[in-house]
Amino acid sequence: MKTHMKLTRRLTLILTVALGLALPARGGVILDDTWGDGTRSDQKPPTKSAWYSSKGSLLTATANSMTLSVSTGSVMVITYFTTNDASPVRLNVGDKLTASFTLTLNKVAAENKSTGFRLGLFDFGDSKNSPKRVSADKFSTSSQGFGVTGYALFQNMGATFHKSAPMDIRKRTNLSYTLMSTSDDWTSLGTGPGTTDAFPGFAEGTPYVLQFAVQRTGTNSVAIDATWSNTVNGATMTTSVTDGVATNSSFDGIALRPSGMSSTASKIIFHEVKIELTPAPAPPVASKRP
Repeated sequence: MKTHMKLTRRLTLILTVALGLALPARGGVILDDTWGDGTRSDQKPPTKSAWYSSKGSLLTATANSMTLSVSTGSVMVITYFTTNDASPVRLNVGDKLTASFTLTLNKVAAENKSTGFRLGLFDFGDSKNSPKRVSADKFSTSSQGFGVTGYALFQNMGATFHKSAPMDIRKRTNLSYTLMSTSDDWTSLGTGPGTTDAFPGFAEGTPYVLQFAVQRTGTNSVAIDATWSNTVNGATMTTSVTDGVATNSSFDGIALRPSGMSSTASKIIFHEVKIELTPAPAPPVASKRP
């Protein structure tokens, strides 16, 4: 019997390799959107997702980039990195979800006191929104938040930072209808980095990478990291916090809300958005002696 089982497993593996079938695996790239075909309306992970704006005319895609034009008022952009609202990414203990945004800025705002650049990872699939996802432009900026949990970076953005801790990582704690426009719906988990000597502000035309990562570190614990990297001079700015009373560790969407060009930039140009899942390391398996 044992010999038969071993032969069956071996034959299965041989057939899998021979036929080019992929063995099931957890982790890897969930989304890598570069707008290669110049469109932003197709929901086809992992190569592209649909991007919607509360002010549709302000969000445009061309080959290999997507541009958000920021006017005097706020605008919100939402996308989803899973196929449908029934399949959010649910983190096991040890799993890490990393969102990377490669972008450039036009006409960066002067020094200001606002945390006007807001970007976060959210769980729309388990929300009370009806419908759970937007499917077209021109949705209300005071919507899409009913029962939506998540974490966000509230960033002071300017050519020169107003303070030494321009990064504020927050947890959504009042799950009302408004997703990102009301600061009172959020609880700050920590600010940083405490010094901006190496990274004093943002420059027009410089490519930056923003990484926003969440890792489930325990049953009710989530670690959140945010890092900006200047790809020209190599400077970085990072802040890390932990939510020790986490009630949810599922995610399926991204929301971005600049409050206006006077506190962010006149244009935010995205060149790539990548979502990756790094699973927890497998526990060591004790070998058995023959």
